[in-house]
Order: sequence, then C-alpha cells, then structure tokens
Amino acid sequence: MKKTIVAAILGLAAAASIQAQGFIQLYNYNNLTPATGINNNLITYGVGSGGTLGGAVSGGFTVGMYYAIGDVTASVNAAFTSAIDVPAGMTLATGAGSTALLGGDGFPAGTYGNTASYGGAGFPPGTQQNNFLVTIVIVAYNGTSYTDAGTTARGHSLAFTMTANTFATPNQTGSFQNPFAVVAVPEPSTFALAGLGLASLLIFRRRK
Repeated sequence: MKKTIVAAILGLAAAASIQAQGFIQLYNYNNLTPATGINNNLITYGVGSGGTLGGAVSGGFTVGMYYAIGDVTASVNAAFTSAIDVPAGMTLATGAGSTALLGGDGFPAGTYGNTASYGGAGFPPGTQQNNFLVTIVIVAYNGTSYTDAGTTARGHSLAFTMTANTFATPNQTGSFQNPFAVVAVPEPSTFALAGLGLASLLIFRRRK
C-alpha cells in the first residue's frame, strides 16, 4: 500500500514537472498584417543565395534557432557584424521542435512551421507578468546545419525576446521574429586570400 502511495506521489510530481515546462514553437505562417493580409516576417533571398533577390525563399532551407535565458538582446545584437554570424553567447536548440522546413512541406515561400514545440533547458512557463523571458535568434540555412562546411547560404534574425508558454499554448516565433535574408557564405579560400592580402599589406607597411 505504501509503495502504491509513493508511486502515485512520484507520478503526480513527474506530471507537475512536465506541465511546468515552458515551450516555444517555430512558426511564422500566421503572422499576417490584418490590414493587408501580408506576412511581414518572411525570410527572403539575399545576395548570392541562389534565388531571386528579395523574393521569399521557396524551399531547400531549414530554419533553426539559438536561445538564451533572460533578455540578452542588446549584447547579442551588438556582437553581430555580418548576416552570417553565429549568435554570441547563445545555445543552439536541438532535438524535437528545434528545426522547421522553410517554404516547403505545404508552407508558402518565406514561411516555416513545426507542429512540435520546443522546450529548452531551463524553460519554465512564462508570462509578461512574471517577466520570464527567453532571447531567441532565428537562423536559416541550406546545409545540414547553420555552421556546416557544406552550407553555401545562411542568415539570421536580430535577437528578440519572447515568453515560454505551456505546451498547450506555446508562443510562436513568427509573432516576434524580425524578417531577414539568407546570403552566400564565402568559401574558405576567400577567407584565406583575404588573410594573405592583409598580411601582405602589413609587411609592405613595415618595409616602408
């Protein structure tokens, strides 16, 4: 009898801990401007990305996200120097609900969606009232990962904050995300040549 009671208590504790988890959802399909019916958070093609410049990405790209607990938008955005940077001081979301297809699987160009919700480490449910915030950066890429050597085009949003809601009503990233473009990722040889050019300039200046 005692074992049954203990098991029941443990079961309730486990259920309570699961219900207390916060979730966010990679989804921007519903983010429409009411007056126009236009989605202003589309991900578009940038320079060298292989699509029509400024056009909504139609497929072949994956959307993912980096996160940090609390509001670190100022420091993350200040550290960005290019459209292909890796967000500084943030954790890459992995596992269920951490990625979504962009402009594919029935979604219109420039939009993405995942029916699964992502529950990150340390995500209690939050509201604007208790000020529990998560900082998010959305990324899009056409390789196996944002930083994979085979990725030829990628891009990121600015950092923004959102609350992690209960699984039944997860907050969707489309309501917060800034629109952005994917651009060409320079080949390693380009970086090497740039480095050699800089070294040559430094040597030349020293000789002068």
